[in-house]
Amino acid sequence: MSGMRRAYRILIELYPADYKASFATGMLDAFERAAEDGRTQGRAGFARFALAELTGLLMGAAAEWIAKRTTDRSLRGIYLPDLRMMRPAGVSRESWFRGA
Repeated sequence: MSGMRRAYRILIELYPADYKASFATGMLDAFERAAEDGRTQGRAGFARFALAELTGLLMGAAAEWIAKRTTDRSLRGIYLPDLRMMRPAGVSRESWFRGA
């Protein structure tokens, strides 16, 4: 695993859990594709790409936490459900939440 990929993966952990559950895999895939293109720009170009990506990731994590803390829980659930709390089809509510 490259150092940039490792750093990106670590910074994804700064996002709220429900956001990570929905988007982390796609974010990492998009980053890897963009990093391949960035490497063709030479060292200086790749350094600019890396700085922009990591800065954007930090700003995005901060924005998601602000949104999570300032948005009413009922509205937040409409747009970004907590996948960990969603029970699979065919599993009764009682049996799913019994273990919680």
